[in-house]
Formats: sequence, C-alpha cells, structure tokens
Amino acid sequence: MTDFSKIKGVLFDLNGIITDSWLYHSKSWRQIAESIGIQWRSDLEEAIKGRDRIDSLNEILRVGGLENKYSEQEKEALADKKNDIYQQMLEIMNPNDILPGIHDFLAELRASNYQMIIASASANAPKEIKKLELENYFPLIVDLKGIKHNKPAPDVYLKAAEMLHLNVDQCIGIDDGVVGVESINAANVVSIGVGDPTVLNMADINFKSTKELTLANIRQNWPK
Repeated sequence: MTDFSKIKGVLFDLNGIITDSWLYHSKSWRQIAESIGIQWRSDLEEAIKGRDRIDSLNEILRVGGLENKYSEQEKEALADKKNDIYQQMLEIMNPNDILPGIHDFLAELRASNYQMIIASASANAPKEIKKLELENYFPLIVDLKGIKHNKPAPDVYLKAAEMLHLNVDQCIGIDDGVVGVESINAANVVSIGVGDPTVLNMADINFKSTKELTLANIRQNWPK
C-alpha cells in the first residue's frame, strides 16, 4: 500500500459524492422500470448505482426477467427516454445541491495543492458541474467517449489518473457505489467508499457521510 504522503491527486465520482443527483437518476429509472412493469426496489436501486445508462437498463431488465424482450434499438430508446426525464429534473440543480462538507473538502484539497478530477459514469457530468458552479475546481472531467469500458471496469479511474499525469499509486478514488469502488480497486487506486460500510466493505477506507471527507480523517484511516 502506498504511503499517504505520496498522494497527489483525488479522483471523484459525481453522483452521491459531489451532489445528490442520484436522487434524480433514481426517480428517472423508477419511471422507466414501472412503465414496463418492473417493480422498483431498494436492492435494484443499489445494483445500478454508478453504472452507465445501458448497463443500468440491462440490470433492470435482468432483475425483471425481461432481458430478452427488447432489441438493442428498443433498449436505446428506453435509455434515451430515461435521459430525457433526467434532463428535465436536472434543470433545477444549483449550488445548494452540493453535498455537506464537499465545499470545505475541495477548498482544503486546493490549499494543499492536490489535483482533482471528476471520474463519473454519467455523460451528464459536465452539465452538472456547471449547474453546481464548480468548474473552477473541476476543469478536468473524464470524457466517457475516450474510454472502452465503464464502471465497474477500471477504465474511468485509470483515465482520470492519466489526465492528471499521475501514477495510480499517487491517487485516491472516492465513490459511493459498489461498482464504483470496484472500479477504483481494479485500477489499483486507494479507494474511499462513502455510504453504508456493510455495502461498501470492499473499500480501503469507509466514511458514512461526505461530511467526514477531510484530509485529517483520510490520513487517520489510511490502510496500513
């Protein structure tokens, strides 16, 4: 395990870490699921957290036993419909939607000369960062068109480290989803899971809330 003193970059998931836009995603997917007769459940919501649109839809269809009912074209149409619903909800996003403790954490990282980047599975990340007025902190956002596989594959976090011109052992990855933490671990980056530690037990470090994200807390909980 790399020493904390060697860390120079922080790779951020967006939904559930920077902002609670996951609430909008969840509501959008629930509308789609229920429109095709699939009951929405908390375990289904957790299973799609951090996945991209098509992966999320495939998981919803699999759980509902409908994975072979829709053609690829029909799946694309359902995914586009979900995104249309989400885009409408996104219009009301503003800086008040930034999660507790995040502003202070970003300011602390900047003051300590850490590099930062958004490593999100969402193609809407640039729009969300603009709505949240965080462009000054995040001029760099991983472009999903430039990666082959989305989370839980390591590509997003590997690309994020590359864009910062850092080795993976110089980075920390922060995510709130199982597939996101799996992605960080697969990239051989030190992982911080934010949320239920029993769900995110594969993370190197666990915090229950974004309010706990401070350099002091990370240093104190650094894996031996």
